[in-house]
Amino acid sequence: MAISASSPIDFEKIAQEMRSTVERWYNATVQVVDPNTGNLVWNISTNSYTGDAATVIWSGTARIQQISLPQIKSNDVRETSIMSIRVQIPYDNSRELIRKGLSVRVTDGGENHNLADLEFTVKSAINSSYGWNTTIECEVDAKSIANGS
Repeated sequence: MAISASSPIDFEKIAQEMRSTVERWYNATVQVVDPNTGNLVWNISTNSYTGDAATVIWSGTARIQQISLPQIKSNDVRETSIMSIRVQIPYDNSRELIRKGLSVRVTDGGENHNLADLEFTVKSAINSSYGWNTTIECEVDAKSIANGS
């Protein structure tokens, strides 16, 4: 496709081509979850959770990337180790808005099996005006894990 100053740019065609290209790099599997739903309760006698799990809004392949070093913080109760994480998932303009406060659970960390123990808190999700993928900016306390421990 030739591009010149006098010809219009076909953003949709470029986006379609690039979406299939970037999706080839997704090697993890995640779920986007609304943690404000569900009613899981830890049962100490059975050593398991009972009740309904939180609602899964979306699940599928992703690329996960750490984008900052851990920031050690202490709140006089416990020390945390907060890291910024970028999660990229396939672009889908019909998908429900991924908003601040949702969670991203890693179900398969791809080549990094340690990622499967983490759950990220969504800070924001953004797309460009002709998105190639959906970028979800998250943070995680590296000392937390998704299975309730």
